[in-house]
Amino acid sequence: MAGLVSRLPAPLSGRTTQASASFALDGIRYDYALGGQPWLTAISDERKMLWAGAPVRKDQIDQQQIPGEQSLASWWLRSQDSFVGGAGLLYQDPSSDNQYAIRFGDSVGVNPWMNGRLSLLRSTVLRIADGTADRHHLVGWSDGTDRYWSAVGNVLRSDTGAATTAITWGGANTIRSLTSDGTNYYAADNVGIYKGAGNGAGTLAWNTGSVNTVVRWAKGRLMAGIGPSLYELATGGPALPTPKFTHLNPAWIWTDITEGTNAIFAAGYAGSESAIYKLVLDTSGTVPTLASGGVIAAQLPRGEVVLCMTSYLGAFVGIGTNRGFRVAEISDSGDLQYGALLVENASGVRAVAGYDRFFFVAATNAIEGKSGLYRVDLGQPVQDNGGTPSVRYAYATDLQSRQAGDVAAVTVFGTSNRMVFSVTGQGAFLEHSTTLEPSGYLRTGRVRFNTLEPKLYKFLTVRTPAGLYGSVNASIVDPGGATTSVITVSEGSATAIQDIILTTPATAVEWVQLKLTLTRSAGDAARGGEINGWQLKAMPGAVRQSIITIPFLLFDVEEDRAGQKVHRRALKRLEDFAQLFAAGDAVTLQDLKCRRSRLVVIDDYRFEQGAEPGTSGYGGVLWVELRTIDAVTT
Repeated sequence: MAGLVSRLPAPLSGRTTQASASFALDGIRYDYALGGQPWLTAISDERKMLWAGAPVRKDQIDQQQIPGEQSLASWWLRSQDSFVGGAGLLYQDPSSDNQYAIRFGDSVGVNPWMNGRLSLLRSTVLRIADGTADRHHLVGWSDGTDRYWSAVGNVLRSDTGAATTAITWGGANTIRSLTSDGTNYYAADNVGIYKGAGNGAGTLAWNTGSVNTVVRWAKGRLMAGIGPSLYELATGGPALPTPKFTHLNPAWIWTDITEGTNAIFAAGYAGSESAIYKLVLDTSGTVPTLASGGVIAAQLPRGEVVLCMTSYLGAFVGIGTNRGFRVAEISDSGDLQYGALLVENASGVRAVAGYDRFFFVAATNAIEGKSGLYRVDLGQPVQDNGGTPSVRYAYATDLQSRQAGDVAAVTVFGTSNRMVFSVTGQGAFLEHSTTLEPSGYLRTGRVRFNTLEPKLYKFLTVRTPAGLYGSVNASIVDPGGATTSVITVSEGSATAIQDIILTTPATAVEWVQLKLTLTRSAGDAARGGEINGWQLKAMPGAVRQSIITIPFLLFDVEEDRAGQKVHRRALKRLEDFAQLFAAGDAVTLQDLKCRRSRLVVIDDYRFEQGAEPGTSGYGGVLWVELRTIDAVTT
């Protein structure tokens, strides 16, 4: 990219004396004044005054390892044909790792996770409505038919997406926790933990006597956090076995349990203190056994409380807290090394599930004020944050409920690639198998070409597939917040590239954003608009400068245009001018014949000593090269 020769910034106090100096004619008919110093012109057929445009670009060498838009001449270009880096980008500016080429600002209802393709996400349908304030628990399962268990209040159901089945689970009080070993469910209330197979009736398996109960299936065994204690519920019951670990603080509450490579992790809190403990597996025998006693695997910052967590792919643990969501990596020692908050959410994150290469994370009131899910791509590290672990991961908003409320649970629908999530006070929402969202959009980062200088944005290109389903719209978002539609590609368009001359913004601005909106096909709800890439073309928008080269007489004795002799010491005037040049300040150039003035800087000068008709004594011609920095004034 060609660089910009910057205009001068606003003048600083203490360096404007010369700029304010001016000269008034009094007797001698001088031709020009510069910084208050009067001059007679030496312009002739041999010595012409020159006036030319100043260059706005400078030559530079592109040292990027991969040739890109910065290596092209003429237009300033910014384009993007992949969005897999996810959201959170403020400026679409080049970086050492080229993140700007795959990231964007934010999105709603669109799927950026396929290279070279931006498309619509699938919609959701409310399957099990619930208007209570009780937490809505979900666990996916399959008996050859994809299903999930739903537990809210004291009601347990199984749902296939087409029909729901009420289950007599064995208890009568509010269900506090729900888990499964794949075929059996385990539901806990303030009395006990109940076990049942599939849609069958459940029976009491263990007594708990606590509202603070969490049950999870981890490392092939049922684990329970009851009060401040952790239990392995392998056999026996209904009396609880000896706990594997009891926290020293009796007020400690366990919030979630998951598995690691050679340990089981349990998260909890007391007051503003929160931590994740690990219970190590002894693998020396034929069957791994869980050792008693817990040690801290990760300590959370004071005031940040773990609300949920899940492990995935044997290497990652997703951690939801009252502040947002973090991704942790499991170290060789079995400890957790977590990074900075990837997603911040004032309502906290109470649910996370893993599928394919993604974490699906609760997005409470985070999608235009409504609830749904974030998606985090564990296969797409996007930034070195200088911490441990050293990477962050791509993320974007995902499925929507279009309802407000706490996202309480998320799970995979059976063995499918569909997700189910619940919103407290609303119900359980199932991702549709084919139907897309009616519309969705993506906003890019601010395109400013790595400089604060104003730019003139002239062309926009949007690449779409030929034979488009649905429609595509591109709008310009300017720094004032106004959004102006500039391109619409209708359904069935055979044009793969849309290129348009921009008339907005009407003036030069520091940056613009693109808002790319996709809509669903009117005739086929399973198809919708797609975008393969975009490109903006711009040019520098700074006020263009002029270069003026003027020859001045510089003799002891000179003659003005009326024939009047002027006696001035040439050497003293040359020294005064050299001081003016050395100051480097802006000065006023006055054309005393036309009575106009310009604010200029002195770029260069040279003095040629010689004789001139009508002059005498020491002297010659002073060539001055000036650069204008403002408009003509009278």
